Amino acid sequence: MGITRGGNAEYDDSKPTLEELAPRVEGAIAKELASDSAVLKLSGKYYSTDEITLLARSSQVSQIRVLDLGDNQIGDEALKILSESTQLLNLEEINLGINFITDNGIKEWASSSTVTLKNIKTLILSDNKLTDDSLSDLVKSSNFPELESLDIGWMEAGNGTAKALGESDTLPHLKKLELERSYIDAEGVRELVSGKVAASLEELNLSANKLGDDGSKVIAGSTNLKNLKVLYLSQNGIGDEGAIAIGASTHLNGLTHLYVGRNEFGVEGAKAIHQTQTLTQLRTLVLKEGVETTPDLVNYSRPELLHPDQ
Repeated sequence: MGITRGGNAEYDDSKPTLEELAPRVEGAIAKELASDSAVLKLSGKYYSTDEITLLARSSQVSQIRVLDLGDNQIGDEALKILSESTQLLNLEEINLGINFITDNGIKEWASSSTVTLKNIKTLILSDNKLTDDSLSDLVKSSNFPELESLDIGWMEAGNGTAKALGESDTLPHLKKLELERSYIDAEGVRELVSGKVAASLEELNLSANKLGDDGSKVIAGSTNLKNLKVLYLSQNGIGDEGAIAIGASTHLNGLTHLYVGRNEFGVEGAKAIHQTQTLTQLRTLVLKEGVETTPDLVNYSRPELLHPDQ
């Protein structure tokens, strides 16, 4: 916005045309691709619909495999343009976190028959304006057949999304699922771990949900998580009862990394996990964060003093 100075000040609300924007966007793309022609990082550029329109048309992006558009101003219209781009056919990883995408945009992407981005393996949507309404459609959509990693945390995912994940049969390759800062409770996690998606997962992040002891017990008792290697359960209101269930689980014995800090269990629960006889593959274990205030538990919280990664 410009200001015309003079006797009568006026504001100029005009914005550049696509033709005027094109050199700037093409220049930014060229600069970022100079070091790696397969990776395009454009986070924090304040890009919205016009810039995305130009990017999606650019011949420079035809060979990129990784596109980072996090922390921009991308809304539903720009999302549709991206998803139908004929220049991004080789794209395998896209970061759309911290934008302005709503349920309408995701529902349209999930149901569209004109989507061209069929090779996406990593999709980051965290911190948008999404709820169970669209996330349930997303995880049941047939438009993401190659998806291996999905981040839908820091939004309003709840039991509806968990239930849809439990019912989904369209994500056969999903190995990593991020649901941090969501609203899933024991009932929801029971649905989540019951289906085909959970059976193939190698990494599951449920930090900062509403699991409590009951949810912890559901996870500990699930026979469907045998491929799981990395599990985040921090900040879930888990007490001694839930921690003891995790420590005694015979179904989570493939875990190599376990994070359960910022919960409500005390020494009894911490010892149950720390002295586990079943989670024998653990290399990294975080039972308590902020150990400077509880030095007696320091050994429970410093992974290098337990089973260090080699």
